[in-house]
Amino acid sequence: MKSLLWPLCLLFVLPLATTAQSSSRYTISPLARLPADSLLKTRLLVSLDGFLKDKDHPGQPSVYMDTAYLRGDRMGFEEIVKVENSAQSRDTNFYKAQLQNVIKLRAEGEYLVKLGFVGMAGDQPVVRMIYNVIARDRQDRFVFYPVRDYVVKDWKQQQVGNIHYLYPYTLDMNAARRFDRFNTEVAGWFGVKPVKLHYYHCSDALELLRVKGVDYNATTSHLQRGDADTENNIFMSGVGSPWYGHDLIHFYCDKFLSQPRNRAMEEGLAYYADGGWGESYATCLGVLKKYAADHSAEDLYQVFKNNVSVGDINLKYTINALLLEEVIRRHGVPKALKMLMAGNNDAGLEQLLRMHFGLTPANFNENIRKRLTASR
Repeated sequence: MKSLLWPLCLLFVLPLATTAQSSSRYTISPLARLPADSLLKTRLLVSLDGFLKDKDHPGQPSVYMDTAYLRGDRMGFEEIVKVENSAQSRDTNFYKAQLQNVIKLRAEGEYLVKLGFVGMAGDQPVVRMIYNVIARDRQDRFVFYPVRDYVVKDWKQQQVGNIHYLYPYTLDMNAARRFDRFNTEVAGWFGVKPVKLHYYHCSDALELLRVKGVDYNATTSHLQRGDADTENNIFMSGVGSPWYGHDLIHFYCDKFLSQPRNRAMEEGLAYYADGGWGESYATCLGVLKKYAADHSAEDLYQVFKNNVSVGDINLKYTINALLLEEVIRRHGVPKALKMLMAGNNDAGLEQLLRMHFGLTPANFNENIRKRLTASR
């Protein structure tokens, strides 16, 4: 791994000395290939500086961003909002922007601009992110766009019920139809009409990041499996399938439930509906049962409180799914949805457990073990 990362780091060691202009918010890599036309190059560099100034305020007017376009894509440039910040260094400008390259695209006046964000820890470069944007020449300035439309321009499209799929290779129609039916079912849980989704069916998590403009992100797990813009009904999946029931639960909760909302209990509902990390709820429940049996002397409240996982399966969320399953069986999903409404913290979760299930730290272990024994 070291031998692979070192050439990447070299890309950032030299650039810190090469600036676009004295007041610029970025440096230019010596390896960057800029437009030969000096007027066009200057226009691009000045516009890029303005874009970097405005990117942290996507809702405000900017001559360097298409605000009308961004209203239809709320995710927009969210990956690089305040990307310069370093909580560890307590520095709001630790990661400096660097122009890595400018690539001319086929469309007239359109360029792919590759940006790096890097800090220095002693004499070592720390790469935070490599990010792509599209720059379009408006003659007096450049306007910058997310790369999503460019990345998916050659993807196939298929309408399946209320789901408009965009996908690069093939579409499993059986899974797509099943997801459309599930979308209708979940809408019924919330008492609303099925949402007409634009589903970006990425082959894997890396492709999902690429659609969002990210070549590399040091703080995002490459196991990130989804993203969404609930206002514009955009649903992105990196699981390689047209079925992603787990995140559809989060989508509907975000779109139709008010705050405060307890995320851990919401995860329980998502686990109940579609399990976690590609495993079904039945599998997750089996893992929890085995853990409880193998650790018979352990207090399950401590397991719950400490957010213990077995592999990728979160035992807290599985316990919450077990609790909600009983509520749904007896009273239906609308009753379960009311149990999500609490502060998004441990105190809020404990309040839910006490109010709706009579669970306290003292009786939690015995009660959950009994529920596990009685469960299917």
